[in-house]
Amino acid sequence: MSAIEQLFLTISAIAGSTALWKFFETRLKAKIERQKEMEQNSDTAQYREALKNRVEQMSTELAEARRMILALTEEVAELRTENKYLKKEIDILKSK
Repeated sequence: MSAIEQLFLTISAIAGSTALWKFFETRLKAKIERQKEMEQNSDTAQYREALKNRVEQMSTELAEARRMILALTEEVAELRTENKYLKKEIDILKSK
């Protein structure tokens, strides 16, 4: 084998390995992208998203219910106090 043939063989091997590497790299990227797409469209991903939305909605509703409970508790305390004073007034009026 002459030096020119060896040089040609070396250059073609380097070019071939680079092209082969690019081919495998592109193929691997495409495969990963396909897997990500399938994962995003899968039923489990949709179910997980639905659960997240429901949990967020329930958290909002729970916070609103807690605010309502506090308001009602405050109103009950006011009514009890008012009832107490009204009972005292009734007793005073009855004793007259």
